[in-house]
Amino acid sequence: MLSYANSFIDTIQGAKTQFLNTVITDKSVREPFQSFINAETTFAKEVAKISDAVYNQTVSQVEKFTVKK
Repeated sequence: MLSYANSFIDTIQGAKTQFLNTVITDKSVREPFQSFINAETTFAKEVAKISDAVYNQTVSQVEKFTVKK
């Protein structure tokens, strides 16, 4: 599940980077924007990783109490 989220994040952030490279050609102007996109990517991937961990932990705890052996 996490790989799908990371793939989606990479697709969106890659599109933003491509748009930025197309619209802003001056490197000195583009760098702060690129830094912001990189920070967004890091944040989004960390949120996805934490969400995946919470989901997996929740599922394992629910299965402990509901699955009859």
